[in-house]
Amino acid sequence: MRIHVTKKLAEKLKKAGCLIEDNPAESTSALDSWHANITTIQRRQCVVFVHDKTRFAIVLLGITQKELKQLNYSFEDMLGSCMLKLGYDHELIQVACEEIGELTFDTHCDRSVQGTLRLMISNLEAYTWDGTDIMELAPSTLSARLCDRPCRVKGMKDTECLWPRKEMQALLAMLS
Repeated sequence: MRIHVTKKLAEKLKKAGCLIEDNPAESTSALDSWHANITTIQRRQCVVFVHDKTRFAIVLLGITQKELKQLNYSFEDMLGSCMLKLGYDHELIQVACEEIGELTFDTHCDRSVQGTLRLMISNLEAYTWDGTDIMELAPSTLSARLCDRPCRVKGMKDTECLWPRKEMQALLAMLS
């Protein structure tokens, strides 16, 4: 699965021993293209992933350099947990986990998706404004909350929006 990462996250992944490709291959699956960024909230590194087409979000909290080496496992685990939290059918969760495969990284980013990623990070930070410790929050619940809100995509009319939760569910239903 292709993950388009920011330069800041690419540097961290290189230090963890991950390969950052220069020339990305074409997408082979509808679930293939994601964007990711790393941010620091309350001195903890958090990685946020957003699916390009559906704007479905996954959050990994308190990521260490060692855990970056195992990003494939963490991503799949959190994707399944978030979908379970959102009430997806087990068949759809299985389809999503089978589609993941090995994660590959590049730095070719889409500005529209990066805008959504920036908004997701702002919303994530908002959960700590009342003094709540970021590590006390459940990542699957945070991911589910970020997916259960409207998003706008470049080219949409002012009255239109998409709901990441519904969009991902429709995409997985189409794949199964």
